[in-house]
Amino acid sequence: MQKIKVIHVEHCSHSYFISDEKSNPDDIVKGSWGTQTAREVKRFHPEVDVECWFPEKIEKEERVLEYQGIKLKIFPTTFSPMYGLDFSLPMLKSLRNEIERCKKENIIPIIHIHEYHNLHGIAIAYLFRKEKMIAQHHGGSWPLKHLKQTKKFWPFFPLFVLGQILESLTLKNVKYFYSLSQDEIDYLKKIAPNSNIRFQTMGIEDEYFKAVNKKTARKKLKLPLNKKIIIFIGRINEIKGIRYLIDAMTDLKEFELKIIGYLQKVEEFKEYAESKNLKNVEFLGGVFGEKKRLYLSAADALILPSMKEGAPVTVMEALARNTPVVVTNVGGVALMIENRREGIIIKQRSSEDIVRGVKEICKWKKEDVRKYAEKYRWKKIIEDTVNDYLS
Repeated sequence: MQKIKVIHVEHCSHSYFISDEKSNPDDIVKGSWGTQTAREVKRFHPEVDVECWFPEKIEKEERVLEYQGIKLKIFPTTFSPMYGLDFSLPMLKSLRNEIERCKKENIIPIIHIHEYHNLHGIAIAYLFRKEKMIAQHHGGSWPLKHLKQTKKFWPFFPLFVLGQILESLTLKNVKYFYSLSQDEIDYLKKIAPNSNIRFQTMGIEDEYFKAVNKKTARKKLKLPLNKKIIIFIGRINEIKGIRYLIDAMTDLKEFELKIIGYLQKVEEFKEYAESKNLKNVEFLGGVFGEKKRLYLSAADALILPSMKEGAPVTVMEALARNTPVVVTNVGGVALMIENRREGIIIKQRSSEDIVRGVKEICKWKKEDVRKYAEKYRWKKIIEDTVNDYLS
C-alpha cells in the first residue's frame, strides 16, 4: 500500500475558548475535533501518518507540540476579527509546501478539513482543488443560513452573499463530506452533486459503555439516592439555551439540575439562577474523565436545550451510559433520536417544553438505551474514515 499522510486542518483560534487565566490553550488544542480524530486514527491504524494544524490569534510564530505521537502545528493568524473568521496565510503556505514535499517522496497527501463554512474552508477548497480532501461538518451553517439565524449581521448582507457565491463555487472540489444534519446533506447535494456526502459524527470512547448503575454512581459522587437529578453538559452560553433551562427549574422544584461546563458566561448565569432564588441548580464547572462519566450514570436524564448544534457528542455519551436525553430539534438530533426510544425532542426557546420533556422522560419505563449508541464507537467511525482515506 502506498504511504499516505493526513493533515487535519481546523478553522479557528482555540484561545477563544479560554475562560480564565488558569486555562492552558494547549490543553484545549489537545482536546479539539481534529486532534481527537487524529488520535483515534493513530490508535486503530498506527501505519497512517497524521498531523493536526491550527490557526491561533495569540501566537506570533509557528510552533509544534507533540501529543501521543502526533504533531500539533500551531500557526499565527493573518487576521482574526472574531471567532470563526480566523485566517492564517502562514498555515496555507506551509500546507502547500507540505503537499509538494509529500509528492516528491511518493506519499499521498490528504487534507481533512474540520468545519468548512469559513474562510479557511473556502480557501483550501479552491487552492488545493486538485488534492484529496475530506470536509467534516461540526455544526456550522452556510453563509445565508447563518445570516438568517443571526440578525445582528444583516448590515453585512453583501459580504454574506459574496461568501455564499464563493462557497458554492469552491466546495464542489471536495470529494467527501461528513455532515451532521439532514439540512446540511440537502444543501451539499445542491452545491456539490458529485461529492460523497453522508451523516457521520465524532466518536466516543469505549469507557462510556462500561456499565455503572445509578445507585453506585450516586454513592461515589455523594449525591442523594432519592432525588430526581438531571444534568446539562456543554458550554455555558445563550446559544445552549441555559437561560430557558434555568427558567424551567422554577417549575421543576422536585428535580436537581447539575450544570457541567465552562465559558465566560458562567458567572452571569449563576447570578441569574440566584436572582430566581433557585436552590435546585448547581454549577459544577468543568468535569472530565471518569467523574464526568459517573455524573452521566447518576442522572435520570441529560437535558440539552440548545438553539444550535451539530450532532451533540454529549447525547452519544449519555446514551452509552444508559441515560435517556431531552434535547431540542436542532442540527442532526432528529437523525440521532430516530427511534424515539433514546429520548424526547423538545422545542427551542421554550422553558415550558423543557418542563414537559423532563417530567415525561422521568415517567418512562427504564430500558437499555446503550444499544442506540453502538454506531458512535470510535472504532466504527475510524474504520469508515480510513476507508475513505484509502479509496
